[in-house]
Amino acid sequence: MIESKHKVNIPCTNTTSFVFSAGNQTPSSQESPQYFDADVPSRCFTMAQAKVWVKQFAKGLESLGLGPNGKVLLFSENRLYFPVLLWGVSAVRCIFTAASPSASIQILHMSFNKLTLHMKELNYQIQDSDAKVLLVGQKQVPVALEAARKSHIKNKNVFLFCHPEEEVPAEILAQIAPWTSIWRPAEEVQSWSWRKIDTREEAEGTTVILNYSSGTTGLPKGVKISHYNIVANCTQLLYKLLVAPEIPKGIERKERLATSGERWLAPLPMNHGQAYYCVNAVILQAKVFIMKSFSVQKYLLYMDIYHITFMATVPAIMATTSKQQNPSIYNLRTIETVLSGSAPLSPDLGRLIENLYLRPGVSVKQGWGMTETTCSITGFAPDIEDDGRSIGWLNPNCAARIEQLDDRDFSGVAPQGALLGRFGPQETEEAIVEAGGLRWLRTGDIGYIDDRGCIYIVDRLKDLIKVKGLQVAPAELEQYLLTHPDMADAAVVGAKIGGGEYPRAFIVRKGKVVTKKEIQEMIKLHFASHKCLTGSV
Repeated sequence: MIESKHKVNIPCTNTTSFVFSAGNQTPSSQESPQYFDADVPSRCFTMAQAKVWVKQFAKGLESLGLGPNGKVLLFSENRLYFPVLLWGVSAVRCIFTAASPSASIQILHMSFNKLTLHMKELNYQIQDSDAKVLLVGQKQVPVALEAARKSHIKNKNVFLFCHPEEEVPAEILAQIAPWTSIWRPAEEVQSWSWRKIDTREEAEGTTVILNYSSGTTGLPKGVKISHYNIVANCTQLLYKLLVAPEIPKGIERKERLATSGERWLAPLPMNHGQAYYCVNAVILQAKVFIMKSFSVQKYLLYMDIYHITFMATVPAIMATTSKQQNPSIYNLRTIETVLSGSAPLSPDLGRLIENLYLRPGVSVKQGWGMTETTCSITGFAPDIEDDGRSIGWLNPNCAARIEQLDDRDFSGVAPQGALLGRFGPQETEEAIVEAGGLRWLRTGDIGYIDDRGCIYIVDRLKDLIKVKGLQVAPAELEQYLLTHPDMADAAVVGAKIGGGEYPRAFIVRKGKVVTKKEIQEMIKLHFASHKCLTGSV
C-alpha cells in the first residue's frame, strides 16, 4: 500500500458556496468576464452576473416544484451557460445529470441478469435517474421530446437550453419554452440565497451530481457525487496545480502566469470536466473558453488566438492533432501545462506533440481518475519531470494498493500485478471492499508503483487478451499504431479463432495509404511474437 505524503483540509460546504465564496475573489475580479463562448467571444459573463443568474434559475426550479433531490437532466452540446446551470441546480439542492448529446432512441441489445433488455439510451437515463426536468439543445429537441413522451414527462417540463439572446426557430418555440422562462425576476431574488452546508455529515450525505459510467457489462450505472466529493477533489487538484518547486523553471512559469493569467479551453463535453471548468477555474480566476462542438482545426486555432495556458486533452485528440498539416502555423507557446487523461498515452505520442507545438521545457503528462472517484486521483505538479509513462502520484489524502490475483499471470505486462481487482460501475457492494479497516474502490487497472511512489497503468483487466497463456495489453498496441501518420484511430481486441484468442486490430485510416500488411509488419518488428496481430486487421 502507498499513501499520499500530502494532506489538505477539506472544507465542509456545498458546491455553489465553495465556488462563490473563494477567498481570492475581489469586486474587481467578479466584474471581469470569466467565461466565454469560444465561437463568439463577445458572448461572455462575469461571476457577478453568474451569481444573480444562479439565484434566478435556482428560485425558478423551486417554483416548478423541485425540492431537494429533484433531478434535472441536460441533453445538449456544450453551451456557455453550462456552469450557471450546474451551480443553479446545486444551489437548490437538486441533482444534476447529463446525457451524451449523441444519445439516441435507437434500441440497444444488452444482457443483464441473463435477460435481454431492449432499452433506449436516453429513455434509460431519464427513467433510471428519475429526472423531472429536461434541458435540451436545439439539435436534440426531436429526440428529447420523443424520449420524454415515452418516459411520461410532459412537454412543459422540457426546456430549450440556449443563450438568452439566441435566435430560435419558431417551430421549436412552439413545442418547448427556453430555459430562461424558468428564471425568476432579478428583483425577486435580491434578498434570497441558497441554504449553505456546514457539516461534513450533510456534505457527504447530499448528492449534487449523478454521473453515468459506461459499464463493463449490462447498462450504465449512475454514480452519486456528493457535495463533499466535489469540494474534496477540487481542493486536492488545486493543491497539486499550485505546487511550485523553487527551481528556475517553476519560478519562471509562475512569473509568466502572474502576467498573463490562467486561460483554459474547454473542447470536450463540459459534464466530463465539471471539477476543472466549473469549480477550479473560478478559484484560479482562469478565463474559460467553451467550444460548442469539437473540430481539431478550431481546437488548435482557439489555443493560438486565446493564448491558452492549460491544455486538457485525451490521447485520441492528441493523435489527430499530431497528424495536422503545417502545425507550425499555430502558435501554442503560451501553454504552460498539458494534461492527458481518459486512456493510456504513448510516450512517443506525447514527445511528438511537444516537438510539433510546445515551447521547450513544457512536457505532456498524464493523470488518472474514474467517474467513481469524482475526477482525478493521480497526476503531477506542473514542474515535475517525467518521461511520460507514469500517471503521477496520488492526490493528497488518498491511498492505493496493489492486489495480486492468484489466477492471473501478469509477467511481461506489469512488473507487480493488478491494481485492486475489477474495474467498472458494478453494484456498490461489488465495487467497494473492506480491508485493513479501510474501504477501497476496486479499479481493475493493470499497473504497478515505482520507488518514487508514482503509479503506472498498463491496461484494464477486462481488456487483456490471453494468447497461449500469455497476457497482451491492447492499449500498448493501440498507442503504437496511432503513431503512424495514416492512422486516424485504432482499437485492438481479442478474436476467438479455433478455441484460442488472438489480437485483432480495427483501423480507421486517414488517407487510405497504409495497408494491412504494413500494419502487421509494424507490430511484428517492435513487439514479441505473441503480441502480433495474428487475429488479422
